[in-house]
Amino acid sequence: MKKYIIVIILAVVSFVAVGAARAFDIGSAINAGVTGISKVAEASKEITPGEEHYIGRSIAAMVVNKYPLVQDAALTDYVNKVGLLVAYNSERPETYGGYHFGVVESAEANAFACPGGFIFVTTGMLKNVGTEDELATVLGHEVAHVAHRDGINAIKKSKWTDLGFYAAGQAAGKFSPDEVKQLTSVFSDVISDVGKKVMESGYSQSDEKKADASGVRYASSAGYDPNGIIAFLEAEQGKGVDAHRGPFASHPKTEARIKELKAEIEKESLSRQIADVRTSRYKQAVARR
Repeated sequence: MKKYIIVIILAVVSFVAVGAARAFDIGSAINAGVTGISKVAEASKEITPGEEHYIGRSIAAMVVNKYPLVQDAALTDYVNKVGLLVAYNSERPETYGGYHFGVVESAEANAFACPGGFIFVTTGMLKNVGTEDELATVLGHEVAHVAHRDGINAIKKSKWTDLGFYAAGQAAGKFSPDEVKQLTSVFSDVISDVGKKVMESGYSQSDEKKADASGVRYASSAGYDPNGIIAFLEAEQGKGVDAHRGPFASHPKTEARIKELKAEIEKESLSRQIADVRTSRYKQAVARR
């Protein structure tokens, strides 16, 4: 007899608006409310791209709840153009709901990748990054987490795996109000767990190493110089910033990370020439920040 499990998703009940509706409006794509929806599915069922999207935007809602979205349409569009170009050159150029890039307010230089293609960079990161090529490599690393489905894999390895929480449809009276309440609570715990991994603890060191290697390939394929990530990391290292806390805690130490990235770039002959126009474009885009 096949084992059956409960399946839950979070549905949109409201959203965060960022200016007028635009093609790259990340605010309208993020779930800012929580509703339990459930049905029965087989335990062996994989999380589908559509299900990943709903899970991802729920986690993205956690990010913007902690770090407010920057209300700057031009800057958001610029980051999206760079990010989408890099994502297009990954092994996963499209996701169920599309890639969405946003800028959030935080003095810490950081970036976050949520399942399904919701990616954020902080204002602190934009201040510390000096060129468009550096930005492209930072975004390439985050795109790699999405392309590799690291967030979803983290969910599948969690202690809730036996219960299950893959996307669904209407409950259609299959469960009592108390059951729906309990299941919604469990799924909220799952989202909270992965959200903390995205924002605080980071993915596994193995995942981070793979994301580094893939990110520089994506950036290079998009025409950017992958050495941008080296320049950024060396600048951070010069300021005394190292992988010892927060989302960077699971990264290799900066010195080792730089060494491995240089070896990857040389091995794959990924280096590209940095165009002055890109650097100028970057400085103009972030000048107001």
